[in-house]
Amino acid sequence: MAEQLTVPQAFALLLTEPDGRRVLDAQRFDTGLAGAVLADLAVRGVVSLDGKHVQVVNGAPTGSAVLDDVVGTIAASGGPRGAKWWVTKLGKRQLRDDVYAELVSKGLLTSTQRTTLRIFTTTSFPEADGRPEQQLRTTVLSVLDGHAAPTPFAAAVIGLLDATRTLRGQFGKVDKARVQDITSGTWASVAVKRVLQDVQTAIMLAGVTAASAATASSS
Repeated sequence: MAEQLTVPQAFALLLTEPDGRRVLDAQRFDTGLAGAVLADLAVRGVVSLDGKHVQVVNGAPTGSAVLDDVVGTIAASGGPRGAKWWVTKLGKRQLRDDVYAELVSKGLLTSTQRTTLRIFTTTSFPEADGRPEQQLRTTVLSVLDGHAAPTPFAAAVIGLLDATRTLRGQFGKVDKARVQDITSGTWASVAVKRVLQDVQTAIMLAGVTAASAATASSS
């Protein structure tokens, strides 16, 4: 069941608590989701990174509306763009909502809304069926422990958790050398490696920008 999920679905599922709360801030979550979409498309051979540019090489339907929408967006972009540009472009609230909607439609999460002060409405996504997430966690943990060989899917998921600095929080103390082998070895394609690097860069740049803005506002 684990690999019947898309990479962005797996990423979102692992980083959403049973009560529907995200375990990290929206910016890192959305950036990670954008990277997850590109990594998934690279694993499927739908996109390639020709040099530094993301290009659609197979426009056949993937079975995921989220992935298909992104493929259409890339194909219609009208010019070559790098993975880092797409990570920033795609990492928005709409992508998050769309990935959660897919998980709701699969029956893994539910959608609930809460209004505070009669003005502000927030949506959370509590767990509806925890078995697929548990299977996913078992799969990832087996790879991290060296009991199972990585698949491209597992390498992408582990790499994204590592890039967003959530891997240890989700799976405890991990062997850094093992993680490096999974994400930088032959298990991950060149395109996926580039996406993971660009996710890390985008998150670091966002952190620097946020820190600079905080410093400026306090001076």
